[in-house]
Amino acid sequence: MTEQIWFRDPAILFAPDKWSQFVPTKNMTTVEALNAVVRFSVYFSVILFLSTQVSGYLVAIPAVMAATVVLFTLFPKGRVLEAFKAAVSGKEYTMPTPDNPFMNPLLTDILDNPDRKDAAPVTRRDVQSKIMKAFQHTSDMYMDTSDLFDQTTAIMPFYTLQSATIPNDQDGFLKWLAKGIDEPDYSSAPPARYGKLVSEGYMPALGSHLNLTNTTGKPKGTSPSAPTPARSK
Repeated sequence: MTEQIWFRDPAILFAPDKWSQFVPTKNMTTVEALNAVVRFSVYFSVILFLSTQVSGYLVAIPAVMAATVVLFTLFPKGRVLEAFKAAVSGKEYTMPTPDNPFMNPLLTDILDNPDRKDAAPVTRRDVQSKIMKAFQHTSDMYMDTSDLFDQTTAIMPFYTLQSATIPNDQDGFLKWLAKGIDEPDYSSAPPARYGKLVSEGYMPALGSHLNLTNTTGKPKGTSPSAPTPARSK
C-alpha cells in the first residue's frame, strides 16, 4: 500500500513500521521523504527541549510541517532533475506491477492492450522504489525476497525497454540517431553522431582518413577524361 502524506494520515508518522524511518534516503518516494523529515524534526526538537528546557526548540516542529505542506503542494511527484524531456511530471505512464515489474510490453498486450502507455522513466526514484516492491512479490521463485543481496542479484538480468509502446517509437529513435553537430544534445545519453569529433578529448588514430565524402549524399558523377566523339552529321 502506498504511504500517505502525514497531514492526510497523521498516524503514519508513528506507525509501528514507520516510526524508525526519520532519515530521508534516495530510494524513498517524495511522500516517504517528507514524512521522514517531519519525524526527524519531532525527534530532534523534543530531544533538545528535554536537554535544555528551552521551549523555543519546539517551534521548529510546526515550521517544518508547514514547509513540507508547501513542498508537497508545489511538487506532489517531486522534481525530476534528469535531462530527458519525456520525464516531465503529468504524463501518463505504465507503472510497475507484480505481474510486470519492469513495465515491458507483453505478447498479450498486442491484442489485449494495444494502446498501453510508455514505461515510466526508471531514473525516477519513485519508479525505482515501485520496481523493487513489485519484484519482491515474486515469492513463488526460489529466492529469499527478504535478502537484499539475493534480490539485487536476481534483478540484474532484467531491464526496461527504451520504447515500451505498441508499436515502438521507431520514428523517435531514428530522429535521435540523426542528431548532428548543429543540433544541441541535451540528453544524458552518449554523444550524438560526430559528437566525438568536436570533443576536446578526442584524438584521431594514426592512419585515420578524415574529411571523407558523405556516402549518403547524392552522387555527383565524374567528368570524362577523354574528348567526346564527334557526332555524325
